[in-house]
Amino acid sequence: MSSTAVTPGPSPADAPVDFRSDTSMERILQEISPVGYRLEAMDSKIMDLSAHSKSIRADIAGFQDKTTQLDHRLTTVESRIVTLPDIDPELQFL
Repeated sequence: MSSTAVTPGPSPADAPVDFRSDTSMERILQEISPVGYRLEAMDSKIMDLSAHSKSIRADIAGFQDKTTQLDHRLTTVESRIVTLPDIDPELQFL
């Protein structure tokens, strides 16, 4: 019993495209459709990332405001420490 290799013929997807034919347009749309879905999914992810990025920027701005407020408070405390009178060394250990 001998075996012979079967070679497949050309695939319908490899056939030349006649753009005037309805079946060719259907085939083109079928091939493009998954790409369109992937583009929509990527666009959705980009929009989600953009919203997340805006949220992060708002958080950073809030942290910067808090840091500025803390810096002002620290400056105020430092200036008060500098203006405190010196403690008499004899009273220091009481």
